[in-house]
Amino acid sequence: MKAAIILKNGYLKNFNKNDYDIVIGADRGAYFAISNNIKPDISIGDFDSVNEEEFELIKNNSKKIIKLNPIKDESDTHEAINLVKDYEKIIIFGGIKGKRIEHLFANIIDLINYKNLSMIDCDSLIETINDNNYVINRDYKFISLYSLENESIISLDGFKYNLSNYHLKYNDPLCLSNEIINNPKINLIKGRLLIIYSHGD
Repeated sequence: MKAAIILKNGYLKNFNKNDYDIVIGADRGAYFAISNNIKPDISIGDFDSVNEEEFELIKNNSKKIIKLNPIKDESDTHEAINLVKDYEKIIIFGGIKGKRIEHLFANIIDLINYKNLSMIDCDSLIETINDNNYVINRDYKFISLYSLENESIISLDGFKYNLSNYHLKYNDPLCLSNEIINNPKINLIKGRLLIIYSHGD
């Protein structure tokens, strides 16, 4: 099962609703989805970022509406994730760029806590590596790796800077902005990684 969560200003180039078992619009992301001719299966949020006319549009173009109390402990994005947390794959469209950098940090915390979560925008892709079945995304030029445990052991091949059985600690910045060259492979011997892809400047 595969789920899409659309946030405001999400990256929707080549988005195909048929690729997903469920599409969720989170708060203003629901309006953004509808504005891009994508009708959410569920729209969820406190909707404090839309006006009455926009909210009517959301109600009329969503199969289901979940209106949250604006006084809550979790973000609208987190509440959307909770709806599909048991799905095999969850992709968040948006949530990387914007003026509210604290929301990006909260989204990265969700990425760390949910192994089945990815986040994408026009320039970047953020996800986690949990085992050796991971396939490198060749659509990007740069890749950064960070250990999510006290220590991960990795080998890299097919990159500008390769490694062999390197002990990457959680506070080690060594794997910042490596470059994908040819037939890249990450061998995760131990641990878990946060991976950030970038197209570059």
